[in-house]
Amino acid sequence: MIRAILLGLSLLGLTGADDESNEQKALAGTWLLESATLAGRDHTEDFAGMKLILKVDKYTVEFGKNTDKGTFTLNTAKSPRQISIKSAEGPFKGKTLPGIYELKGDRLRLCVEADGKAELRPLKFEAPDSTRNMLLDFRRAK
Repeated sequence: MIRAILLGLSLLGLTGADDESNEQKALAGTWLLESATLAGRDHTEDFAGMKLILKVDKYTVEFGKNTDKGTFTLNTAKSPRQISIKSAEGPFKGKTLPGIYELKGDRLRLCVEADGKAELRPLKFEAPDSTRNMLLDFRRAK
């Protein structure tokens, strides 16, 4: 009975804020890049050493001398779950990158559209050469 009520509330979108808050807590921490694919090409070597730091609704990407900072929002009601990354400082300054994400234990997978075109939000975890998608796989730093 309780499950049915919770499912009903979830379908109505009445539990979304709590789900997103819990998800933000689960995502919080430092993430180390394991692999990177951009527009169909492997760029893992090019992005070696990249760190993603998530705190509540803020993010920082540290990569060599480059830094990108801003905020992010989640939509846990969608499948796959959606993320929108709004850059305030760095190479993507002023853009909101639409994407999807998947959190499995100490692994985080992101797929974002690099030009900031909301209508091109990825629907799958892939970055074919016909797109400006970035597919990034991270593991949680210990």
